[in-house]
Amino acid sequence: VGVSERGSIRSGLGEWIVQRLTAVYLLVYIIVALIRFTVWPITGYADWVQLSSGLFYQISTLLFIFSLLAHAWLGLKSVFLDYIKPWRLRFLLHMLLATVLLGTGVWALLVIGVK
Repeated sequence: VGVSERGSIRSGLGEWIVQRLTAVYLLVYIIVALIRFTVWPITGYADWVQLSSGLFYQISTLLFIFSLLAHAWLGLKSVFLDYIKPWRLRFLLHMLLATVLLGTGVWALLVIGVK
């Protein structure tokens, strides 16, 4: 009991919880960013440097990137498992998705200047 064709039932619940938590964090981050940029607009390069040099900004943006990547991975993985039946094609799509998300994550870290 508790084991299905794709793994344990608990892993599905865990993925569901992570999917919801990352969605909430993404929503909160976007709302806060929209409010911040509406109230205090960025007018030049100096403003961007000042904003991005703060520890809170760096940590929250890093969490945003990780949340976005995890949310995308879990969502698309579920879509592939539900709708792509040939296992070789599904495996290929999983590997392609992993490569794209890993490359996007590295690029995002380089853009925000994580050292």
